Amino acid sequence: MITRTLPTVVILAALAACSSSRVAPEEEVTRERRTVVRYTGNELQALVSFGWADSHLGDEWLVLAVWLSGGWTATTVIDRSAILIRGPDGARFPLLSQQAFREAYPDVLTALGAVDFSYPPGRGFTGDRRPCSRWFLAGPLETFAYNTIDVSPFQFCSGPLVFLAPGGVQPGEWTLEIDLQESKVRIPFVLGKEARPGG
Repeated sequence: MITRTLPTVVILAALAACSSSRVAPEEEVTRERRTVVRYTGNELQALVSFGWADSHLGDEWLVLAVWLSGGWTATTVIDRSAILIRGPDGARFPLLSQQAFREAYPDVLTALGAVDFSYPPGRGFTGDRRPCSRWFLAGPLETFAYNTIDVSPFQFCSGPLVFLAPGGVQPGEWTLEIDLQESKVRIPFVLGKEARPGG
């Protein structure tokens, strides 16, 4: 009886070791370039380019280029209402609604044209991913804006995120906040050379 139990114990221990090696890593934020940060979490991977905002302090519009992809789960659903930006003073600003974006389009057109989408998302994500055709904001000549997007380990969606910052975009640490079903994503980045150590 002892000889029959021992292999079972060994097999269970081996299975436990294998399952623990597959546990997704804790969330991590790393700086890819001076104005690009990468977030890796269980539900989401993201690249955030903040070059325009960094060079246009004082503007009332904060414009980011963002790539979003699934993390370790099969599919991650992201709702526009769950996306906020938090400023250095702790104030939070929501992502513009589609209607507000259309109304502000003439004011943000220059920023949208200059936002850096040239950074290859493949260098920030693990594995091959194909682009999707959905995003939260759509210009007057584009098709549809979506209230939710779905990303997976095999797909990424990308586009601009635009926030109205009353009083102007100030130097200091900003945080892109995205609340998901099982986690709260927090992606900090620093605007302004004087606020960046060694900058």
